[in-house]
Amino acid sequence: MSLKASLFCLLILLARCSCVYAQAADADKKDAPTPEEKATVKIILAAGDPFLVDEVSESTDGYWYKRGNMTMFLDRAKVTRIEFPKVEAELRETEVRAPAGKWSLANAEKVKGFFQAKVNRPLPRSAFGQSDLHTRWGLDHRNGMDVGLHPDSAEGRALITFLRAESIPFLVFRGPIPGVATGPHIHVGNRSSRSYGH
Repeated sequence: MSLKASLFCLLILLARCSCVYAQAADADKKDAPTPEEKATVKIILAAGDPFLVDEVSESTDGYWYKRGNMTMFLDRAKVTRIEFPKVEAELRETEVRAPAGKWSLANAEKVKGFFQAKVNRPLPRSAFGQSDLHTRWGLDHRNGMDVGLHPDSAEGRALITFLRAESIPFLVFRGPIPGVATGPHIHVGNRSSRSYGH
């Protein structure tokens, strides 16, 4: 075979490989979720405009949200509400209870250590042991810890997965329940009894 014929065959082979590679790349792009499909949390702005993001975490001044590889901050006054997805069938109820297990507040360091290592920020505890509010409601919360995370948020789901893996009992709340919960949170520990202070 002449050099000219060999070069021609090589060019044909390269062209075919390039076409197959381009078609495979196009197929991968079609199957890949768009940013809108990946975004799962809806932020409703005070102006009335909703938009989808991947993750939201709350701080004292407002909300940090992530979309793709971009992280931005929104002032609390600009946000009306955050709507989280309902992703797991067993998390669709207002409250989900893990089986009662051995738990004491001495184990809280284990939970705090996991959360710090996983998301690189302190565990956002909203109550540790008995609080004035729990006393007013007649709940025995002396051996409970409340974590200020929405159970459907990425951080909330990560914490729930850890609690299940470690057989740590917990309850989740997606919203306020009069005399029980002021808002979304994860209660770590067994259910509080209604006997405290009565």
